[in-house]
Amino acid sequence: MTAALTAAAGVASGVLTLAPGAAHAGFFIPKDIIMVMGTWTPDERTAEVAYGFTRDVSGSIAFVRRFDDLHGGRNRERTDLVMAQGAHLLLRHRTPGGIGNAYVYGGPLAARFADRGDTRYGVHVGLWADYETRWIYTRASHHAYRYAGRSRNETVLQGMLAPYAADYDDIASWGGVQLKKKSGQSQLEVTPYLRFFSKRWWVDAGVSVNRQNRNDLFINFMHTF
Repeated sequence: MTAALTAAAGVASGVLTLAPGAAHAGFFIPKDIIMVMGTWTPDERTAEVAYGFTRDVSGSIAFVRRFDDLHGGRNRERTDLVMAQGAHLLLRHRTPGGIGNAYVYGGPLAARFADRGDTRYGVHVGLWADYETRWIYTRASHHAYRYAGRSRNETVLQGMLAPYAADYDDIASWGGVQLKKKSGQSQLEVTPYLRFFSKRWWVDAGVSVNRQNRNDLFINFMHTF
């Protein structure tokens, strides 16, 4: 998966994993389900296709265009990443009102630097945990990249509340906040956002409010087949 969520990006892929009465938690693609996803922020654009191979294993291919500020933000470096990923469900814990999940994921990547015109290879790996009821959603994840002698890390925390307890066939809505810390970023990125989803689609939209990222728009879209 990608970082923007990989950040937001990964959350969406849990659609259809739960029994009626709970919402759609998780990072995992159910068996024989195809997911397509797109994410847009000022710093990163992502397109991804994922497939569930078994109950515990899924795989995906993602294209990421990333823009990194250099020399105090006076110019931006563009990097295009092509990433393959496998994800494994480590733990699924059901409670009377909700469900918790833990995953490990990662794989190889190829990074092409637009200003240099060369391609380098590396790996990425991550850990993800979430818990969800019909009223709350919480998530913590960490994603690490290693390529071209660089180390890049992204840590995300999310918390959301639902204004009503949606049933399985309803359109559900959530409101909450995402906290993200990235390598090379001096501030914690704070993004209040809304989420709307049904059985086969998912949309996140929010605007960052911290000084370094103020008014940065975040959009994530997902659909399953």
